Amino acid sequence: MNRRVWISIANLCAIAIAFLILFEFPQYSDEAFYLLIIWMVVGFVLLYAMRPRISPLPASHSSDASPFPSSSPASAPLPSSSGSPGTVGFCIYCATPIAPGTRACPACGHTLPGW
Repeated sequence: MNRRVWISIANLCAIAIAFLILFEFPQYSDEAFYLLIIWMVVGFVLLYAMRPRISPLPASHSSDASPFPSSSPASAPLPSSSGSPGTVGFCIYCATPIAPGTRACPACGHTLPGW
């Protein structure tokens, strides 16, 4: 298992221990509550720090280019009606034209849904 799973399990255990302290040892309820809050904040910061990173754009990619195809009819071919039903002729994440039946976008790498 990866570290994010272990941090999530530790957060759940900390909640369970805090509830145990709150109900079994009420004289320490204030300390248990504050330690739980501190633990949860640290846990969320660690989860955020270990989030998956998106790879940076290649150097050849122009930052001022629009990710959407232009509205001119000659820019990209429209999907034909002879394709399999439910296929989309472009990536729903970055609008790159794709061939019907493609499972992942060649430009952004997202897995495409199959409707």
